[in-house]
Amino acid sequence: MDTEQTGAVQRALDDAEMLATYKLAIERVIARLPVKNGVVDIDSIWIETSIPYDLLRALLQRDDLKLPENVERINLKSMTRKGDQRARSKRRRRR
Repeated sequence: MDTEQTGAVQRALDDAEMLATYKLAIERVIARLPVKNGVVDIDSIWIETSIPYDLLRALLQRDDLKLPENVERINLKSMTRKGDQRARSKRRRRR
């Protein structure tokens, strides 16, 4: 292999290692988060890990993520990033 191919292989290994590290961090955090009816929200994971949101969403959609027994699924709909529409409608208007 020439130097360019070696560099490409090294970058691929570095990327795979980085993703594995993020995945492990997510799995550890999920085990410590509150679970409501078997569901954990992406916002809770995002706040705890500080992983960039788009990367976090991509990692949570993977099939190889190991969830604790009490977690059935992860809610990928964010209330923080787009604003909670229900909370807005419940606000009182100032007079």
